Amino acid sequence: MEITIAGNPTVDIIISKEGVYRRLGGPIYYASLVLGALGVKAKAVGVASAEVVKEIRNLLSKLNIEVQLEVTDVATTFELDYTTKPRSVRLVAKPAKKIRHVSGDIVILSPVYDELAGVEVEADKVVVDLQGFIRARLPFPDADIIHLSYDDMQITPRELVSMGKRWPIVVYTLGEDGAFLVKGGEVYYMNSAKLNVPDTTGSGDVFLAALTYFYFYKKLDILEAVCEASKIVAGFLLTKTITKHEFGCIKQVVQV
Repeated sequence: MEITIAGNPTVDIIISKEGVYRRLGGPIYYASLVLGALGVKAKAVGVASAEVVKEIRNLLSKLNIEVQLEVTDVATTFELDYTTKPRSVRLVAKPAKKIRHVSGDIVILSPVYDELAGVEVEADKVVVDLQGFIRARLPFPDADIIHLSYDDMQITPRELVSMGKRWPIVVYTLGEDGAFLVKGGEVYYMNSAKLNVPDTTGSGDVFLAALTYFYFYKKLDILEAVCEASKIVAGFLLTKTITKHEFGCIKQVVQV
């Protein structure tokens, strides 16, 4: 079983209380860290500048990830300001070329902006991060699981229930404040590890890749899969490596 991650690598300009610095990122990078560490057969699809393609290819090849990156004019570049909550995001540059086709047993669509507009998808299961669709104000696609975060959109549990009428599973993450999940008309809440980490870049991508692994690969119950994915995120935030940080993950039914 192969997982394909589709979305552009990025150049992130991070602004935090510690200072300003540049870092390579994007969903295909952070998700690949997870899938590579867990030994999953995976493929990364995206477009970027020649310089970034070379850097990302070198990084992902060490993780045994198949890399399908096309060279284009510029790399997607963001300014991420963590001195505000929710963080503020400013698009600095984006490539003209789009991703036109994505295939795999399981496909994770995780755009950072509009690179997946009009994409053709061939897959048995589709997992979608709505971040880029929200930023670019694009229609939301069909999926087996969708994920969105507090940084991208602030919504109520009642609005989540409405979203659950379209998608089988909806996961809404709140950073250190936990996550809501909607399945079968029921709303659940799960806590997160309480960590004092100012820079959480990549945590959503790590979470979604881990959730996909635990739910579709390991066949865990979806609530348990969310808890296990949250432990991987906690380990990543603490160590910047893919490791599990144990904490008491509590699952609760929410009355809406």
